[in-house]
Amino acid sequence: MKTKNTITLRLFLFSFLVPALYVSQSTSLAQTNSSPYSRYGIGDMSGKGFAQGFAMGGTNIAMQNDTVAMFFINTGNPASYSNLRLTTADLGVNFNRIKLENTDTKKTINNASLAYLSLAFPFKKWWVGSIGLIPYSTVGYKVSDHQDIANVGGVDFLYQGSGGINQFYFGNGIKPLYGLPNLFLKSSRYSRLKAENKIAKSNRILNRKKSLQALSLGFNASYLFGGFSNSRSDIMPYGINSFNARSITTTRVGDVYFDYGAQYSYTIDSIRGRDLREKVKLLFGATFATQSNIAAKIDSLSYTYFKNSAGYEIGKDTVQNIQNAKGKLEFPLSFGFGLGFKKGDRWLVAADYAIQNWSTYKVFDKPQELKNSMRASLGIQCVPNSKANGKGSYYKRIYYRIGGRYNQTMIELKNTPLIEYAASIGIGLPVGRNFLLQNFSMVNIGVEVGQRGTTTNGLIKEQFFKATLGFTINDRWFIKPKFD
Repeated sequence: MKTKNTITLRLFLFSFLVPALYVSQSTSLAQTNSSPYSRYGIGDMSGKGFAQGFAMGGTNIAMQNDTVAMFFINTGNPASYSNLRLTTADLGVNFNRIKLENTDTKKTINNASLAYLSLAFPFKKWWVGSIGLIPYSTVGYKVSDHQDIANVGGVDFLYQGSGGINQFYFGNGIKPLYGLPNLFLKSSRYSRLKAENKIAKSNRILNRKKSLQALSLGFNASYLFGGFSNSRSDIMPYGINSFNARSITTTRVGDVYFDYGAQYSYTIDSIRGRDLREKVKLLFGATFATQSNIAAKIDSLSYTYFKNSAGYEIGKDTVQNIQNAKGKLEFPLSFGFGLGFKKGDRWLVAADYAIQNWSTYKVFDKPQELKNSMRASLGIQCVPNSKANGKGSYYKRIYYRIGGRYNQTMIELKNTPLIEYAASIGIGLPVGRNFLLQNFSMVNIGVEVGQRGTTTNGLIKEQFFKATLGFTINDRWFIKPKFD
């Protein structure tokens, strides 16, 4: 017997997942970036969390679901998948407004894009899989720089770039020690302790095995695909006896990439023999990705040109033309740690610290002079009463979120590190629920305001506003109906 939410979920997947996968074959999932700093490395790295973590400063390493809905997908740590109990679908869209400013000019740019598509489904109580499409990095900029050069005059340098890398992933999260308590209860050792009336010792062993059961491990096996272009144009002053010059480099990637995660939770339900009114759960998480060589192809074209009286560009000489040069992009080692504190169903506080060794990043064995990046974030979530029912109770079931983050990026220009910081806020709005049929839905809204860069030393300051709208649907699948 199909429920209304089951039909909605399948229509959701058919309407959004299939077209998105088709579109992504010819274009990047998110080519709407507008940052001049995306010129460096592989572009701006996309955040790993979805709308829930976005509103909490981007925290995701220790974030995990409880054993009751609402369930969310957390691609930031694949170990978190193992706590899902229902089939879950997540879809998100982004809106960005960025204000670029230097000592001379200001410019504001708006854009919107599809943020993520993801589906998770339990295989067993201890094993959950997830599949989805998310952006990995984005490139999008257009910057000009005027310089007065001796014996030449004023020269305009124009830098442009577009594109990005997508990530199609298949992840798995498992609880490797799941079932230890039941094995102990069926063991001869438990029978012997029970016969000897050693109840206290038996309970200690049982509690220890329940604690071990909370360990989760996971990995994402991803296929990275897509590409980005970077160009530079040297535009000489009118009347000089030389031609303008342009160089265009297009990089295309297509290779497998792995990242790993681990999580552990410890529940405190009593202190000094006194039961707590609300259980306290301590959350621990870690993520890791090894240094990886990603297969790539590069097209490089350099030529001179001039503009005729009608303003059209006329090519003159080709300086370099290399097509389909094969090589590797050496992606950096990365690791992160997360901590969380949860009190009952109401309060959640989480913090992350993550590092990527971008100083080792190479393109076809050539170092790129980037710096190691660091991210620190903190988030808080409160839901007054997730089980409230009755008049005026809806506001008690809303998830209220707030957070902040600090990023030391991979870029350092003119001896000035590029720093980014932001504050975020958001809510999760429940949309219907059915505990009997296990159907739950939620709309997640998050906004973030922040700044990156500075106007000192001739650099560009970015002030940004970002908004994410996410849709989460939970449903029970793979259950044989009793009635047709």
